[in-house]
Amino acid sequence: MRIDAQHSFNPPAQSLEWYAKILARNKFEASVYFGPVADAAPYPFIRRVIASEPIRHSLVRSVFLADPTPAAIAAVEQAGHNIEAPASAWPMQTGAPVALHGFPESTGLPDNVVIKLTGFRLPADPARTATFRRFLRELGPDRLMFASDWPLAGCTWKETLAAFTQALGAMPIEIREQLLGGTAARFYGL
Repeated sequence: MRIDAQHSFNPPAQSLEWYAKILARNKFEASVYFGPVADAAPYPFIRRVIASEPIRHSLVRSVFLADPTPAAIAAVEQAGHNIEAPASAWPMQTGAPVALHGFPESTGLPDNVVIKLTGFRLPADPARTATFRRFLRELGPDRLMFASDWPLAGCTWKETLAAFTQALGAMPIEIREQLLGGTAARFYGL
């Protein structure tokens, strides 16, 4: 299953109906929405919501913490949610599953941490490509997941996917599919 591990919605950009067509055309079956649960509910392709606070809802599996203080981490852990945070917030003390948005300084991460691969734009940035390949080599595809961050990425969804696949280069289909959905499916319980 291919999953876009993070998108948001910023009207008057293209509608979520348009986004659903783009996902289907590119063989993505699901997405993870970064925004209010109420906005996501009518769209069946949205399988999980990244909330900004611990709330009980079937779509919420993780909570984004811009400032992961010990109290905030404890609240998310107590609610039974995964933690999402900017890579710059690492390290933090938690045994909960963590998704870091972007690349931290080191690949020396505990097994409960995965990396959300965001920020890919055309033309492909050689430095970002080199960092991506180093993380892929050192962590493996089971710890990395594609996240378009559309429409906040500053380009179209398709351009983000193209930049990501250019940075990935020639890889076996099993590695591509793990990055494009397998890791996200495991992290979000899909």
